[in-house]
Amino acid sequence: MTLRLLTFLISAAMALAAASSAVAQPGRTAPSFDSWTADCSNTGVCFASSLTRTKSVWVDLRIIRDWPAEAQPLMRLTTNTTLPVEGTLRFDVDGAAVEALPLEQLREMQGAVVPPAGFRPLGGEGFWYPTGPATATLLKALQEGKELTVRLPAAEDGADPISVPVSLQGLKASLLWLDNRQNRTGTVAAIVAPGTAPAEDAPHALPVMSAQELPPEVAAVWSANRLCSEIDPAIFASLNAVRVPLPENASLYIIPCGAPTAHNSPYVAVLASKDGAARQIHVARMSDQGPIATDLIYNAHWSPADQQLVSYFKGSGVGECGLWNRWVWNGSGLVLLEEATRNTCDGTEPDLSKWSNSWPAKNASN
Repeated sequence: MTLRLLTFLISAAMALAAASSAVAQPGRTAPSFDSWTADCSNTGVCFASSLTRTKSVWVDLRIIRDWPAEAQPLMRLTTNTTLPVEGTLRFDVDGAAVEALPLEQLREMQGAVVPPAGFRPLGGEGFWYPTGPATATLLKALQEGKELTVRLPAAEDGADPISVPVSLQGLKASLLWLDNRQNRTGTVAAIVAPGTAPAEDAPHALPVMSAQELPPEVAAVWSANRLCSEIDPAIFASLNAVRVPLPENASLYIIPCGAPTAHNSPYVAVLASKDGAARQIHVARMSDQGPIATDLIYNAHWSPADQQLVSYFKGSGVGECGLWNRWVWNGSGLVLLEEATRNTCDGTEPDLSKWSNSWPAKNASN
């Protein structure tokens, strides 16, 4: 790395630090609303989810919305329990039955649902709920209720159905977050409070499922860097690589660099300009001696709505220690907005909101 590159990164980071308060800041963790959590993937697919456990059985209920203007909300139910071939899945809201679906019918219709590109299903048996008006009707009932009871047929003959209560407190707030994040609030496509404005595509990036999808110039930069190209194609497809469309037909690629370790997956960023040339993007981070430049971004998470990139290097499998960075795209590079660290690996529940900031430094001069 050249001195000129490091000087540019440091200068850009200093310039952006003063203005960072004006930039929309995603949290260090996904926002939660009572028992519901909301988040978006690297491509801009957003979801609200609630994971509820009753003894040894858990149920994950998820409302998913892709980024195209015409994309409708999808609902998916996943459970870890073994379900029978036949039986009925039932939804009760505040004690009243609102839906009963035969499992055989549900299984038959799964192939008719097209999951959003890059969607990663949870482990367990999962079902897409019937799409279109059926989903809209159920979503309305869920927003107006206080508790959903999911009744799963037992796998053993004669056994009682398994009832899992799912709190609906926070669901409406999480769906409003989705509407806001995808710029749907006030449009005809909003889930919570539709308006009259036409629907538009939400901020997004495009999935890159294999190295063969990379343009030759990008692939050349990627292959020449470290051991990036030494990665199994099946693993590459599962790591949420994306192409971020930029003005004037340029693109920013966020792609895995080599095989992941037990806790961390390394990535690199490559810029493909409008003339077809490609170059690797280095990012700034802080060391004990001051700013440095690095080329690796760990467990990369791109936020299309903010044009921001987050790196979360886990010092342990729990993730209660390590390094967390956030950069923003400024049109030519990724500028450091924030960095936080925790050096103590003690097995406690991760809480990144309490990690110490190493940038912006608290004692930095104005």
